[in-house]
Amino acid sequence: MSGLLNFGLMAIIYGFYFFPKWKTNKYNLILKTLFYIYICSVLWLTILPLPLGYGIHLVHYAGYQYGNIYPFHDYLLGRSGAMRDIILNIIMLMPFGFLYPIIKQKKLLHTVAAAFLFSLAIELFQLMVTVLITNYRSFDVTDLITNTLGGLIGYLIYLLLKSFFVKKIK
Repeated sequence: MSGLLNFGLMAIIYGFYFFPKWKTNKYNLILKTLFYIYICSVLWLTILPLPLGYGIHLVHYAGYQYGNIYPFHDYLLGRSGAMRDIILNIIMLMPFGFLYPIIKQKKLLHTVAAAFLFSLAIELFQLMVTVLITNYRSFDVTDLITNTLGGLIGYLIYLLLKSFFVKKIK
């Protein structure tokens, strides 16, 4: 039920806030709506639905770590699924690196910085939920690196295909 509530809230925000602002230009509406759906999908995969049934508390027990601050630690230790996670994290932010410069008319450095900040916000939110609510998700510096790399790859794809996007978005 919580998932349906999250989806409904995202649809209401879109319908009442974003759609009226974006409907003035069909090209603008399509691209920004696609980006909104993409952002909502990433949030759905990374932080939603929140496990709010547990209540607020600080997680303190022996041996628990709030995250990983060593780049590619799982991969270097040979943990199963580590390479899959790396690839999926790169793929996850490729659309960001592709769509963001089309919509915002931004260059490489700004796009990669925005991808980094988006990923950092997700990782910090996951850390906050883990510390305050439950052992749900954790901060991982590898995710931050691979997400940012995905944003960079998405931007390079944008450069290859940008001749198709000659219209300016207002």
